[in-house]
Amino acid sequence: MSDSRVLITTYPAAFLHRGGGELELVDLTNNLRQLGVRADLYGPSVQPLNKYDVVLHYSVVPTGIEFVREVKAAGKKLVLLPSIWWSKAPSQAEKDSAAEFFRLADVVVFKSNSEYENVIEHVRLDSGKVAFYRWGVDSCFEEVVDGQLFRKTYRLDDYLLAVGIIEERKNQLSAIHALRDSKIPLVFVGDYRDRAYYEACVKAAPAHFKFLPYLQPKSEVLRSALQGAKAFIEVSLEPVGFSAFEAGLSRVPMVVSAGAWTQEHFGKELVHQVDPMSTASIQRGVEAALKTPVSPELQRHVHNKYLMPQCLEPLVRALKVRA
Repeated sequence: MSDSRVLITTYPAAFLHRGGGELELVDLTNNLRQLGVRADLYGPSVQPLNKYDVVLHYSVVPTGIEFVREVKAAGKKLVLLPSIWWSKAPSQAEKDSAAEFFRLADVVVFKSNSEYENVIEHVRLDSGKVAFYRWGVDSCFEEVVDGQLFRKTYRLDDYLLAVGIIEERKNQLSAIHALRDSKIPLVFVGDYRDRAYYEACVKAAPAHFKFLPYLQPKSEVLRSALQGAKAFIEVSLEPVGFSAFEAGLSRVPMVVSAGAWTQEHFGKELVHQVDPMSTASIQRGVEAALKTPVSPELQRHVHNKYLMPQCLEPLVRALKVRA
């Protein structure tokens, strides 16, 4: 196998609002470099396309299809990371768009079997193209930091924490309705794409809940926020983001949506699993998290299976170009 140079791309509007996926791309680039891959994230400073052997394209958002077609026309190997989860049956247009991305790709990479099963329930995919690697988290989240830093900065005592972009599929509004009578404030950290949904969340939240702007990834204040929280809350309608792995490595009790993805990554006992559409279920999950000390096995589990950059080694193999 030859040493390949990799260009990492995504759909054009991705970085207008930074959510977990966009942060993941930056992290992915840096960690691939640690494993010896010559990887660049697409932007004005990268080399021309003819200098790259492989393009790793993130997402199947339709606005990225012309870019992908250009890549294929240039004869480059295309590795596709779909990053897709359908919580309800997709439209025919969505299925057709995803199928076109799959047709063009040389390799389609999934981060879990549950994501793969979710996709092939709706769209045919040549199993010979499929590869897998695991989600990853930076080891800095298991380093102990000043747990009072976040509390002092934002004038907080006890708090519950939700990290990630605020949008309908992340279901923050259900968490607010479920926990609005909680004496412990729920603190949201993250940007938003849909202003109407964000404003609905702010309007529904009681006065002691907080909405904080984007915090620098891996920063001491973010790690302090995680380590000082009474519980981490993510009751999304799709699999939780990599902030859940950061929470696990930070030894904080976790309340997350039940389902195949959660079962695959955390089993039955390590986190508190709830029905994201049930306020009563969310309430019970939070009550259990507040009463139950977090198991040290949660941190060991995340450390052993999902630590960067080691978890990316299967992806490195998928990115190789045969001589």
